[in-house]
Amino acid sequence: MTISKPLFVYLQRPDTGEWVTVGRYARQRDDEPGMFMYAPSYIDARLPWSVDPVNLPLIGGIEHLAQRYRGLHDVLRDTCPDTWGRQLLQREYQLPDNAHDSDYLRIARNGDRWGALATGAARKPSIDALRSPKLQQLDGLVEELQAMSERRPPVDARLRKMLMSTPSMGGARPKGTLRDGEDYWLVKPIMQSDVADIPRLEHFTLKWGTASGLNFAQSVHHQVGGAPSVVRVLRFDRKADRRKMAISAASLLSAEYPGGLRAGWSYPLLAQILQRIGAPLRDQIELFDRMVFNAIVGNDDDHPRNHAAIYDIQEKRWRLSPAFDVVPNPEMEPKALAMQVSAGRFDITREAVLADAELFGFKDQNEAELHLDALLDTIASAFPTVQAELPAELSTLLRDRLANGMRQLAARTTKYP
Repeated sequence: MTISKPLFVYLQRPDTGEWVTVGRYARQRDDEPGMFMYAPSYIDARLPWSVDPVNLPLIGGIEHLAQRYRGLHDVLRDTCPDTWGRQLLQREYQLPDNAHDSDYLRIARNGDRWGALATGAARKPSIDALRSPKLQQLDGLVEELQAMSERRPPVDARLRKMLMSTPSMGGARPKGTLRDGEDYWLVKPIMQSDVADIPRLEHFTLKWGTASGLNFAQSVHHQVGGAPSVVRVLRFDRKADRRKMAISAASLLSAEYPGGLRAGWSYPLLAQILQRIGAPLRDQIELFDRMVFNAIVGNDDDHPRNHAAIYDIQEKRWRLSPAFDVVPNPEMEPKALAMQVSAGRFDITREAVLADAELFGFKDQNEAELHLDALLDTIASAFPTVQAELPAELSTLLRDRLANGMRQLAARTTKYP
């Protein structure tokens, strides 16, 4: 294959922090799949990290073809801007709505991509410095994000320029990253179109999950006086100047999102893949617990790009990442989740949740049922720890979700309010 205008892929090594060229991507025409090949120097160095342990095995001299995303490899799609970032780049560069994902890869700067990958036109790594507003700039950041969302002129031209240079985080809501010491936080303000206080709802749902013993991302809610409601969520793919290897469940499942077939969106299948890539059994059980929690609270935005794995350098293996973007649907009580809870089933019922429980690592159905019932008790017992801090409307919403979820998932002999 003749390579034209290759895009080189860089990786920040998880052990030393050194940036290395891991491979190159190229695409001939719109009607052909893209191609990725590991760099000979990367193979010769015998570095152990595949950038995608499922779809891109660490083999030299092999042209890996991309069959999804119009010819872009899954893990590279992970590093692309999503809805919000694309809107910014479309405005800045007059890109058409059907622009190829690789166009966003070429245009977006490397300063704030997701995970530890970056791309560029040079063979040697060329990486932008990680520049983010500081915590004391939170109010200005929120004001600027709202102005950008409403297509208003800059409130702070310098801050606007900083945000425009780092539009790579995913999701549809306006967002920006700020730094507090060695930590990075994703900041998401309330939007005019919100039918409920979504930042507050997300924050207290994450707190509820944590209080239930689950590994949920840390968050902080801000609102003083008449200021906008804002949630900031700790990023698990950043620490100081180090970027951590991360990969979405969409990539692990080889399932396209958005736009792909839901046949591949599956919690049990993801649990099996976690085992395949070396994650411990407790991560499979944690995934089962998150599935149940999402069913209880009515989070039907649990699509495969809202789950991820992260490489743990201390353990030298992939682990399930902390849970993120866990937000109950505020407008209606879902009857199903976005991901399958068992083969071919999305419905929020006890039968469906337990049907493929052994694929999460349970010894048998009896062990899975005992675990589920204990988990339901824990989730119910944890709710009062967050309920006291909720405004009345959100307290009612989550209390009703808990009661209805328990009725769907608890054993018939168990009585819940």
